[in-house]
Amino acid sequence: MSGIKRRIIDAHLHLDDSIPGGAENAANDLDGQLAKAGIEAAVVLHLETQRWPIEEVSKALEAHKRLIGFANIHPFDPDALLKLRQAKDDLNFQGLKLHPRLQSFDISDDRVVELVREAGDLGLPVMMDAFPDGDWLMMGFDPLAFANLAKACPDTKIIFGHMGGHHCIDMMMLAKRIPNMHFDISFSLLYYLMGSTRENILYCCKSMGCQRVMFGSDHPGMIVGEALEKSLSIFSEADFSNTEMENVFFNNAAELLNW
Repeated sequence: MSGIKRRIIDAHLHLDDSIPGGAENAANDLDGQLAKAGIEAAVVLHLETQRWPIEEVSKALEAHKRLIGFANIHPFDPDALLKLRQAKDDLNFQGLKLHPRLQSFDISDDRVVELVREAGDLGLPVMMDAFPDGDWLMMGFDPLAFANLAKACPDTKIIFGHMGGHHCIDMMMLAKRIPNMHFDISFSLLYYLMGSTRENILYCCKSMGCQRVMFGSDHPGMIVGEALEKSLSIFSEADFSNTEMENVFFNNAAELLNW
């Protein structure tokens, strides 16, 4: 890896709920890791499955300038639209997190479309998990379903997390026709150690001109500093230019987040 000092935004991570105590402790630990790694800002994805109430997570994140919170709301909740507005106006969340795989919902459902459109109306980007593990493959993981959601919500910027894993080429080809499809490469870039998927992810980044693609560590699934170092090395060894790496590791996320 070159010795170039880069500005970094981590576009995909979570608080570590294995850390004892409240969300404040987890936020303090995460902010320390980010500072040590030289990461300027990070998107912290709240999850309803974690043990802290959303109000506690909001308060913990507000204590750290570099932590940008996205609120996880189930689209089938009868109060989903109200909760999204409250998350923005009262709790200072700056995006919406959707996790169909963990929360077991069909992304083609009208209630998902309604919530994602509302996010766009509020000026909030949406982060949606798009990693095809065995559970989601059995649920019917389909790149076209993500594309159809994006087409149905043209005024909403949607980040599809993990770039669709080994479906990344399909996701990229669809994104070339649908301008509000964005990606992060968290977890997938480092998960697929063997085979062609890692090369396919790099190809997708190149094919998209390194636009609308962002670095993410997926902490605590991966250690922040290690994920960053390994990801930078992979891009450098693949002969990405400085400009291309600046886009993936900082510029694209900064533009989307108005950082």
